[in-house]
Amino acid sequence: MHGIPAAFLHHRTVITVEPAEDLSHQLWTMRELLEQMVYKLEMQGLLLAAGRTRWLPFLNAEIESLMEAVNAVDTARSQASARLARRYGLRPDVTLTELLQYVEHPWGQLLAQHRLHLVSLQSEVEDVSNANQELARRGLMRSREIIASLGEQSVDVYDPRGYAAPLKASALRLDRTV
Repeated sequence: MHGIPAAFLHHRTVITVEPAEDLSHQLWTMRELLEQMVYKLEMQGLLLAAGRTRWLPFLNAEIESLMEAVNAVDTARSQASARLARRYGLRPDVTLTELLQYVEHPWGQLLAQHRLHLVSLQSEVEDVSNANQELARRGLMRSREIIASLGEQSVDVYDPRGYAAPLKASALRLDRTV
């Protein structure tokens, strides 16, 4: 225990954090993580749009790490929310919207601001993710077309049910003319 004065080693001080303060802290951390997620997803979209897929594995690993952090913070947020709900005699799985009806000033207003910002960030994450999926899908189709045009009679792809199916070069010509 280097660096800790001996006088403090004999006392066990438990610092209890106000449940509303703890919940606010968890929501703030979640906001920061989701902001980083939006940034990483936008970078992913730029790489996809530019065809610079070389860097996607690195970026995808960072996104996975962020997802793990979001899940950990969500667990802590859920525990903080349950503690605050118990204070008001509410069930532990109460929603933040329901909880806001009971939380006193100034925490109620702060938690409501967190909620609005998180809803906005969630929508932004979903929108950017959907756009990236569409870019990736188009890139995959372009790759298939290139492979098929290199003289292959057909390329195996997956149909909507997940079964292997040949992609015929004649179907690609039709797609190009329509």
